[in-house]
Formats: sequence, structure tokens, C-alpha cells
Amino acid sequence: MTSTTLRDRLKPPFRDTAQTDSDGILRCLDQTSVTGDNQRYMSMYDWMARWYDFGEKWIGKLKYGDGIPTMRRQLMQELSWRNGYSALYVSIGTGADLRYLPESIDPATLDLVGLDISLGMLKRCRQVWRKKLDLSLVHASAEDLPFVDHSFDIVFHVGGINFFNDRQRAIQEMVRVSRPGTKIMIADETADFVDEQYKKSIFTRSYFEDTHFNLKEIEATIPAGMQDIKTQLLWKNRFYCITFRTPQP
Repeated sequence: MTSTTLRDRLKPPFRDTAQTDSDGILRCLDQTSVTGDNQRYMSMYDWMARWYDFGEKWIGKLKYGDGIPTMRRQLMQELSWRNGYSALYVSIGTGADLRYLPESIDPATLDLVGLDISLGMLKRCRQVWRKKLDLSLVHASAEDLPFVDHSFDIVFHVGGINFFNDRQRAIQEMVRVSRPGTKIMIADETADFVDEQYKKSIFTRSYFEDTHFNLKEIEATIPAGMQDIKTQLLWKNRFYCITFRTPQP
């Protein structure tokens, strides 16, 4: 069930209208209003949700060995975790990265919120984590986060931003809901890996065949005034990871 704490974090328009469905997912998005690339990839991940973890666990391991788990562990180590922190996972998908929290962290102490534009992924995420983790799930767009300002100690995004309708708005929203001094992480596939993997796969090539993006364009969307900005390439240059901190007052 959605906690009172989570509902109290919502901006007034959502606080009055958002409803929790039978899977315990807080619904803050009218899917009929989703357009452009957001609609394209929402549909893709909705139908992929059932098979996503299977593909990563078996096909991913066969093709890349331990590369994906190693990368996910590296990404989680980039964040400033502390027991008792609140964390927002933007584009949570099935929540795969949560398997790789640092060993020093007790997940039971965390206030974890996962958000995704794909309801199919959120439903799958609920199935995976229902008995393992106290996890609040929210159906919403990264470009219109339903939370009030300065709501979270940790904010991170893994996978998806390359093809958001408005990357800059999504990053601005992550900054807005972060507390002062928060370390934010944004990670996704590099353009070369999209060409190598998604544009060639029979399952995804129709969604990616006409797509293009430039990492420097994404780096340029980091708002002015952010601190400790750093870009790393992980997993043999298949993934990029951008981290930065919101300024202290």
C-alpha cells in the first residue's frame, strides 16, 4: 500500500487526484496524454516487461558474462547511500539495480520510491520485489515528477533518458526534488551500444532504427550551478554514468 509519507510528498494537484491501484502502484499519469518518443518507449517497455529480467539473466549472461551485474554494482556504488535515507529511482523498470545496493546498507531502513512511465514495468517490479523489499511505486513521467521540492536524499536514473521527449526537463525535475547537497546519477547506454544491440535485435530494432543522440548534448542539459560534475564510461564503453551534486544553500 502507498504510505502516508509518500502521499504527503505529492504536489497538490496529484495529492488530490492520484489513486492507488490493486498492485499498490500510485497512478499519477494519464497514459492517453503521453506522446512522441515517450509514447513509443512506454509501449515498448510495456510489452517487454514480462520477459525483461529473463533476457538479462540468461541471454545477457550468455552474451556478456558478468558484465551487466558488474556494471549495475558500480552504478550503485556511485551514490551516497546511508541507512535511513530516502531515495527516488527514476525509470525503475523491474528494479534490477536494487539487487546491488552496497553491503553496508540495510534496505529495510531505506525509504525507497520507484517511478516509471511504463505501467507494465511497474507491475513486473511489484511482482519481483513484493516479498523482498518495502518499495513504493509511482506511475508518472520523469518530465513531470509528482513530488514537492527537496523530497529525496538520493535521486538516480538508469536507462531511458537518451530518448525522452525532453531530457533537460527530466534532469531539472530530478534536481528540483533533490535535497541540497544530493548526489544525482544519470546513466544510460552509449550511442555505440544502441547501434550494436538495440538497432540489430529483431525485438527492438523497429523502435530504434531511426534514432540518434549525442552524449555531449545530454551533458549540456545539466543545470548551471551543479557541483562535482563527472562523466564516466562503464562496461567497456557500453554505458555512460553522469554524476553531480545539487548545491548547498
